[in-house]
Amino acid sequence: MTTLVDAINKFAFDLHKKIDGTSGNIFFSPMSIAAALGMVSLGARGDTAKQMEKVLHFNEVTISGSSPGSAEKDTQCDRPGGPHIQFKALLAAINHHDKNFELSIANRLYGEEKYTFLQQFLHCTKEMYHAELQKVDFEKKPEEARNEINTWVEKQTNGKIKDLMASGSIDTTTILVLANAIYFKGNWKSQFDKKLTKEAPFWINENQSKNVPMMNMEGEFNVAYIQNPSLQILELPYDKNDMSMFILLPDKKELHQLEKELTYAKFQEWTSSKNMQKQKLDIYVPKFKLEETYELNKLLVALGMTDVFTRGKADLSGMSGSKNLFVSRAIHKSYVVVNEEGTEAAAATGVGFSTTSMPMQFRADHPFLFFVRDKKSQSILVLGGYYSP
Repeated sequence: MTTLVDAINKFAFDLHKKIDGTSGNIFFSPMSIAAALGMVSLGARGDTAKQMEKVLHFNEVTISGSSPGSAEKDTQCDRPGGPHIQFKALLAAINHHDKNFELSIANRLYGEEKYTFLQQFLHCTKEMYHAELQKVDFEKKPEEARNEINTWVEKQTNGKIKDLMASGSIDTTTILVLANAIYFKGNWKSQFDKKLTKEAPFWINENQSKNVPMMNMEGEFNVAYIQNPSLQILELPYDKNDMSMFILLPDKKELHQLEKELTYAKFQEWTSSKNMQKQKLDIYVPKFKLEETYELNKLLVALGMTDVFTRGKADLSGMSGSKNLFVSRAIHKSYVVVNEEGTEAAAATGVGFSTTSMPMQFRADHPFLFFVRDKKSQSILVLGGYYSP
């Protein structure tokens, strides 16, 4: 029994293992990437489709997350209860905006205008993924097409992600580009007091440290202590309790072991209500900003999704009726800011402890992993590793 959410979360951990953290910090959105690839897989056939479904774990999806009323119209695009039908429901459930919380996942395909794209495919991407295929003139006006893609992404991410497609990444041979972006801004349920943020060392390794602005707060939080590998897990809820950030803080020498052993099943078990207990804590978390760019082609090929990126091998005939189509570029750029902001109304939470017992300390002053998970669906929206300021 596997839902779409299980499939995306498994894919998240597979991809994390392929991204090499030794070259710097890590931050990506498995949900956003899976939605973009899901859209392409709607048009994939033969071995191309099989490879895509296997890497995304779509072939394991068995349980419907859709409402029965939508079934007849949606089954033109997917098997009943299939991954695309579940994606439609999931995207509708998690895209939302208010003054304290913003989450947008935006996807668009850009196709060379000389190709004819099938109406069925255009209908299904719009119906299942709320996404459009935009025709552009890569052949004669590649730079204009690049600017169009970048402008759209910048607008979808509130101006945070600029230049998704770098200069020279689009040329006259480009046929199909997959653009996907996520914008997430959440206020903490309990705010960190800016006056308590102080410079403190962050230990990159045993011998090397850099000073960072370290936020501090005392209060009651869900925490878990795992023995093997040795780590602490802290849950920091966002406003309205819809989402939480989980910080996985291993012992200083255990990070490599944690990354090697971490699987979706273990993450589920460690962060379950059985393991997470409310406790009075004195927490220290660095204030940070990450912006990362990934060339997904290489990472996905390493996971076994090879044909879709290969001219002559890709079978995207469900997209255009032609077998000449292949995905030229798949770029993922992500941006995150972690700072003190929380909801004003909840700013006083955690004050007023009158007991004299010292709270336990959670001090994220060395490399850690972090995840943002949607509570209702259990989807992992973003996943990151903070190794160095």
